[in-house]
Amino acid sequence: MNKISTYSNTLFNIAEQNDLLSKTASQLLQIKCLYKTEPDFRLLCESKRIKQSAKKDILNNVFESFEPIIVEFLYILINQKCSKYIIQIVDKFQKLVDKKQVAHKIEIITANKIDDHVIQELSQKLNCKLSITIDEAIIGGIKLRQGNKIFDNSIALQINNLKKTLYNV
Repeated sequence: MNKISTYSNTLFNIAEQNDLLSKTASQLLQIKCLYKTEPDFRLLCESKRIKQSAKKDILNNVFESFEPIIVEFLYILINQKCSKYIIQIVDKFQKLVDKKQVAHKIEIITANKIDDHVIQELSQKLNCKLSITIDEAIIGGIKLRQGNKIFDNSIALQINNLKKTLYNV
């Protein structure tokens, strides 16, 4: 289990430093699918009869359109006899990517449209991707959502809280 975390975290850090997270994630999913569905690919990865140099040549030819990081990573896994963990490593890597993407995406829910230049300015200051949703049911104010966290400062919420308080009196 420790190997899986180490490999996925290392690959994540390298991909992030080189601004290749989404491309790496996409290519890793293709490799995962290939590993699950093609016995010949699994055989190549796990066979002790095929020389390491031949494996490297095959990987370079088959994955020539892939990022060099991916091909080198595959070769390291095969060389270290860890190819049996490819599926788990890809899954762990994908969880890291998803977590990173959720952290950099904020949904803003308002009753009225916000100026585009205000949205761009906020996006730059917060260093994240903003999505705007118009919901007239909140009457006024604002709701912010990041992942499963919600900050609600809408008038609709304040009215509902006031109703609850008045009913309890």
